[in-house]
Amino acid sequence: MHPTTIYWEDIIAGDRREGGAYAFDTETIKRFAREFDPRPTHLEEAAADSTFFQGLSASGAHTFAVWARLYWELTPGWATQAGTHMRDMRLLRPVRPGDVLRLRLTILGKRPHPVRAEYGFVESRHEMFNQKNEPVFHIECTMMIERRPSTNPSS
Repeated sequence: MHPTTIYWEDIIAGDRREGGAYAFDTETIKRFAREFDPRPTHLEEAAADSTFFQGLSASGAHTFAVWARLYWELTPGWATQAGTHMRDMRLLRPVRPGDVLRLRLTILGKRPHPVRAEYGFVESRHEMFNQKNEPVFHIECTMMIERRPSTNPSS
């Protein structure tokens, strides 16, 4: 548990956070693929060389999982209750062994929950970049965040 709780009221539209460093290596890519996405593109270098990707690459599901981890690390203490809407997910380029990804999170806006006054929604854009600063992943999300108890109209 983080010592400081970040409530809906503390999150400001226009704010940007950036950080994280997740390194992909061949074995991690293959291990994830064996369990969740066993395609040759993610498992076998020789087979992957002859695909559209022209080499071993991480599964999109693996990239998404890393996004979720980096998001969690970038928002310590946030009183996030749930992700309620994810849209416009784009896998912009293959993630390869040796790539190190970082996340940029931009707060687009926020609004109170229309029924449950103890929560609010935060709209955000998430972009991941590799070590060459090339964009590899994009998603926009709506997260439900707890409101500060002292400002909660129903308290």
